[in-house]
Amino acid sequence: MECQHPLWPYKKWEFKKLVAHDTSYTVPRSVTSTRIAFFIAGLSLATWAPLIPFAKIRLMADNGTMGMVMLAFGIGSLLMMPLSAVLASRYGCRIVFNIATLVMLMLLPALAIFDTPFTLALALFVFGSGIGGMDVVANIHAVHVEKLAGRPIMSGFHALFSIGGIVGSGLVSTLIIYGLTPLVTVSIVMMLVLGLLVITYGGLLNYSESNDSPFFVIPKGIVIILGALCFVAYIMEGSMLDWSGILLINHSDITANFAGVGYTTFALAMTLGRLLGDRLIKSFGRFNVFLVSSLIATSGISVVVGGINLFAMICGFFLIGAGLSNIVPILFSAAGRQTTMPTTLAVAAISSIGYSGILLGPAFIGAIAHQTSLINAFIVIGLLSFSLPLCSYLIRR
Repeated sequence: MECQHPLWPYKKWEFKKLVAHDTSYTVPRSVTSTRIAFFIAGLSLATWAPLIPFAKIRLMADNGTMGMVMLAFGIGSLLMMPLSAVLASRYGCRIVFNIATLVMLMLLPALAIFDTPFTLALALFVFGSGIGGMDVVANIHAVHVEKLAGRPIMSGFHALFSIGGIVGSGLVSTLIIYGLTPLVTVSIVMMLVLGLLVITYGGLLNYSESNDSPFFVIPKGIVIILGALCFVAYIMEGSMLDWSGILLINHSDITANFAGVGYTTFALAMTLGRLLGDRLIKSFGRFNVFLVSSLIATSGISVVVGGINLFAMICGFFLIGAGLSNIVPILFSAAGRQTTMPTTLAVAAISSIGYSGILLGPAFIGAIAHQTSLINAFIVIGLLSFSLPLCSYLIRR
């Protein structure tokens, strides 16, 4: 049974310590600040995407070179995730989140002006480190706040990340369309993020778990399984981002100009599902929502692979987005309820394992597609997705 007491699973002395660290602490204020933090993270990440074509032109690089340059972003994020958890455990989420955000902001102008592969890769490495730190610390903070609130709110936090991504990419694209240079555009984004950071600062908790947390911890027990499930969910999400357009073009009578309709449908369904997720979890419980969501996502893969017509494939993308929307938030909540590892380290481990799915997923799908076909690659993804409903009992535990 899931305990809904506001202090669970904190011990009384831990809660007193938390309040002592934050004299202005109130749960509603912390919830609002956490939502803004997720919005900042989503907006900041999405700012880079519209700048990629301009970077490619400045570098006069081919696709292979750009791929290697952009890999630096993922490496920086992946390396910073476990380290940021240790820092948050020692010094508190408020300090680490703000520092990570400021690091990210300092590198934004470099993404708009650096014109060699080495310098841009170096900038992306540091930028990715900031994004990775923001992502992990925001989730750690969300786990703590959800515990204190005593009700499901994790899906709503992740919905704000998705909304931030839509706003970020839309804002940057719009400003560039209206003639602003990439440098001026990112300067506007920087001012916006700084303003939001000032608003959210006072509501972020500064609770620390330990002053002697190790800088490297090997995941163990249930945390490994939760991380593996997160890995599968992120591979499915990454497959939508990188391959949905190509799959549509190959199996429907549409041109490349409309190839993005599949991912757009997926993203909208995921955002809608996360906005409704907390209410669904409160009404039906985490286990039931996780089980049904994983079955919906798996069925969506089957519909897409079937590829009867364009409408059916669009419906499949919607089902995948709706199904995946609450799986990762529930897994992060589960990381906060397990007792095998400290919460901060468990969240970091799950984030790192899951994020590696985004990095490795596109290459994994591409390799299978090269050897056989893209449809077969998605069939393999569908088979992997069955691990989600099969392991759903862990959420009940």
